[in-house]
Amino acid sequence: MSEDEKLSAVLGELYDAVLNPGLWGFALQRVAQFVGGRDDELQFDDLAQKFLLAGHDLGSQLQYMLMHSELYGDFDPFTDVSSLDVDEVLSLLELTPHRDQSAQRNYQERKRSGRGAAAGGGVDTPVAESRQLGTSASKSVIDGEMMHRMALVAPHIRRAILIGKVFGRKLSEAATFSSILEKLRAGLFLIDRDGRILHTNAIGRRILNADELLQIINGRLVACDAGVNRAINEAIARRGSLDFDKEGIVLPLTTENLERHVLHVLPQGPGGDIRIGTPGVVAAAVIVCDARLEGLIDEAVIRRAYRLTPAELRVLIALFDVGSISEVSAFLGISKSTVKTHVSRLFAKTSTTRQAELVKLVAGYRPMFST
Repeated sequence: MSEDEKLSAVLGELYDAVLNPGLWGFALQRVAQFVGGRDDELQFDDLAQKFLLAGHDLGSQLQYMLMHSELYGDFDPFTDVSSLDVDEVLSLLELTPHRDQSAQRNYQERKRSGRGAAAGGGVDTPVAESRQLGTSASKSVIDGEMMHRMALVAPHIRRAILIGKVFGRKLSEAATFSSILEKLRAGLFLIDRDGRILHTNAIGRRILNADELLQIINGRLVACDAGVNRAINEAIARRGSLDFDKEGIVLPLTTENLERHVLHVLPQGPGGDIRIGTPGVVAAAVIVCDARLEGLIDEAVIRRAYRLTPAELRVLIALFDVGSISEVSAFLGISKSTVKTHVSRLFAKTSTTRQAELVKLVAGYRPMFST
């Protein structure tokens, strides 16, 4: 295999590792083999975050890594590589020459751990990284050929790492958003311009499984009510994009058991993706909410917000769940006059004047997320 073919194979392994982080160990091993160092040792330091990726440190002995960090961390010559040019390659001996007696102990400890010499580089702003390559005991000094090969690989290592970080951030963001959306008490569907479902949360999947309000047909979101389905399609398909009001549309949904729900169709926000009319790109969010007021109430939050006594809170929740003062009186087993006294105090504390306002206030404290 020619040198160009070897380099091409190494670079292929590097960029494969970007897409599959589990391959980083193998990719770094191939780099070490290509450069000419020990085929089981290559270290990656992130100087911006001040940590060493032990999972990508091949062949090192943990005791020496810990000892060096504790005893010589403040004197590590590689802490100064952030001042180098991007992709500049150097050896450890250029930072700690033999004649510098003050560096001898640091150098000897690195040599004992297998790092008698090293090649670093790949500095970028604001992110700085260095790669350190160990050599075998029989070849403790990096020669010109190793430096040349490291210079060929270093730019690609840096580029692969930066691309991997971008991918990592995007995957982390997607996982975070997905986790949050899964806990919403409303059904959520992200759809493209053709109505294809790109993502749905747990409540959304439950709605689809019930097959009473919405269905999935050929990958598309379809309302069981023909009129509602037509309104959704007209709103989304208009001129091939979402050009209706920024607030979207609101449609009523009712099951055969007369359970009422509200469906919201929300377009992608202003300044969104220019590819919004492209299949496979989110064009709208469809949200389905239960129109009933029944459900869990954050009683503790209401009590703290309005400084209610336990008795006042019980009356307030009973008004929400039961209804009139006489019904609350019978439900709680207290006199009507006592209920009226508590209600008057509730009006004063919540700045309301009608029972309907109290019910609306309580409804606003329904949890956003399911437990």
